[in-house]
Amino acid sequence: MASYRESIVARIACDPPCLLWSGVGPLLIPADTVIPEAAIALGGSELISIPDFQTLINGTAERLDFTVSGVSEETVRLALDDAPSVKGARVDIGIIGFDENWQVDYVEWEGVFEARSLTVSRPAEQNGQITRSITLTIVQGDTTRARAINAFFTDADQRSKFPTDAIFSHVAGINAGTSRRFGPK
Repeated sequence: MASYRESIVARIACDPPCLLWSGVGPLLIPADTVIPEAAIALGGSELISIPDFQTLINGTAERLDFTVSGVSEETVRLALDDAPSVKGARVDIGIIGFDENWQVDYVEWEGVFEARSLTVSRPAEQNGQITRSITLTIVQGDTTRARAINAFFTDADQRSKFPTDAIFSHVAGINAGTSRRFGPK
C-alpha cells in the first residue's frame, strides 16, 4: 500500500518574508527557485482550511482563504503589524514530500497567488480556552476588475445621462441592412 508523507508549505513575499508549513513546529526548508536560501518554516499550528486550488483557465479568477487557528497572542500581534506589507505580496503554495524517516525529501511549488488581505478573528472562548484565528485571502488572476454593464447607444440612454445631448436621436431609424452617411449632405 502506498504511503504519502506530504505537507503544505506557503511562502508570502512580504517584508520580512513569511514561510509556513501545515505541520507542528519549525522545519528547515532547503533553498530552491522560490526560496533563495535555506529557511525555517514555522508550523502553522492547526490549519482549519487549506482549500483546493485550480489552474487559471480562460481568465477565471480564483479567491481562496487559508485559516490558521490556535495562534498565540504574539503571532496575532505580528500578523497585525505585518498586515500592510502582506497586501499585494506574492504567495507561493507547494507540497513538501518527506522520506521514510520524515526528513524533507523535496519541495514542489504548485501555485503562485497574490495576497489580498490578512484578517485576525476576535478571541473566542471555548471550554475555558481562548482560540484566535488568522485568515489569509489569496487570489489568482484579477479579482478587482468588474465588467461594465452593457451600454446601448439609444437616445433615451444618452438623454438620461445628458438631457440636452441629441447625438443619438437618429439611432432608432437605423436597422440591420441600412446605413447612414455621415458628414454634410
